[in-house]
Amino acid sequence: MICPYCKETIQDGAIKCRYCGSMLNLDPSSAINIDNISSDEIREFVGPNAHYYVQNFSKYTISGREQFCATWNWSCFGFTFIWFLYRKMYFWSVVSFVVFCIPGINFLLHIGAGIVGNYLYYRYVKEKILEIRSTQLPQNYNPVLQELGGVNKWVITLGVVIGIIMTILISIFFSTMIASMSHLVRMTI
Repeated sequence: MICPYCKETIQDGAIKCRYCGSMLNLDPSSAINIDNISSDEIREFVGPNAHYYVQNFSKYTISGREQFCATWNWSCFGFTFIWFLYRKMYFWSVVSFVVFCIPGINFLLHIGAGIVGNYLYYRYVKEKILEIRSTQLPQNYNPVLQELGGVNKWVITLGVVIGIIMTILISIFFSTMIASMSHLVRMTI
């Protein structure tokens, strides 16, 4: 049997794909179906790690209506600004960048983003899918979902470059501090 989501060969009759984690042969009552958005549409739009997001998104619709519940996203917690850019959530990336400039709020922002990141992404995905559905012809629908959804792969390079620059700046700062302190120690001796 071939997994319909990741295309890997799996055991016949499997309930869950051991490669991508997607549930197979789902009971229709357990599928996401708010505003008639299917799990397949979400998978097409989200792209990488779609199985993770489909599982988390289903928690927001478990009661049959949309409702927030706390989930945790380590990527959003650790790399808030970068994660929002990676997932094409430009408004939230600007908000997180501006909030990062406020002293003392950084750590709280990371914790809050880790808790609500999946929900913000769920709302974004739902809004974009409904927008694409209302403006596209059926034959263009899936390619447009994949094009407008997915991720910005260039953000990974940006994150690495920012990390290298930050490492250099921090090492220059501390080496200057150590040099200044050693100069003061020599002057007092």
